[in-house]
Amino acid sequence: MTNNLQEPEVIRYLNSEIKRFDIINYLIEKYKLINYLEIGVFQGENIRKVKASHKDGVDPGHEGYVVPEVNYPMTSDDFFNLLKGHEDIKYDIIFIDGLHHADQVEKDIKNSLNHIINGGFIVLHDCNPVSYEAQLIPRQTIAWNGDVWKAFVNFKAHYPKMECSVIDTDFGVGVIKVGEQVVIPQDNIWDWEHFNSNRKELLNLITWDEFKTTY
Repeated sequence: MTNNLQEPEVIRYLNSEIKRFDIINYLIEKYKLINYLEIGVFQGENIRKVKASHKDGVDPGHEGYVVPEVNYPMTSDDFFNLLKGHEDIKYDIIFIDGLHHADQVEKDIKNSLNHIINGGFIVLHDCNPVSYEAQLIPRQTIAWNGDVWKAFVNFKAHYPKMECSVIDTDFGVGVIKVGEQVVIPQDNIWDWEHFNSNRKELLNLITWDEFKTTY
């Protein structure tokens, strides 16, 4: 596995002043959100800092960590299967940070849409990969983003009634909510070079200050 922890972009994101839980808490506090779901709890670093009144954590524990915040020790697919027939179970905000494979992230987004309140938010981590190597499947680097970007860009290209942005901090924090946007059809949507040259437009990449002005 390649050690890329000293690469400039990796260092910049590791030292981000604004972290994913800051963005989640900003939305919780501004919109008075209560019910929070986190997919991919890992060691619990993020969920412990989230200020929601009610928190559910989903993680199969494949990395060997057992944390009390995981009250659903299973895969996200199994969790959403549990909710079938219970479409009345809704969350105000859902954070997706599980398996960083595009096909799984797409499923997690679409399943989340069935269990998010009107006016709720879906937040995703690792949407802005630091390098070609950092987005490869299977994992090649220590600082690894996976190809989450593919799922985000593909969703953004096909849902004109959803507003999608990525805040340029903490390896790219995506936010999805009901809204309006101009979709960008892509014939070469999975092409790394095309994405790398157009990531600002494809991700709707914005700063923290722009995010606070918009949301």
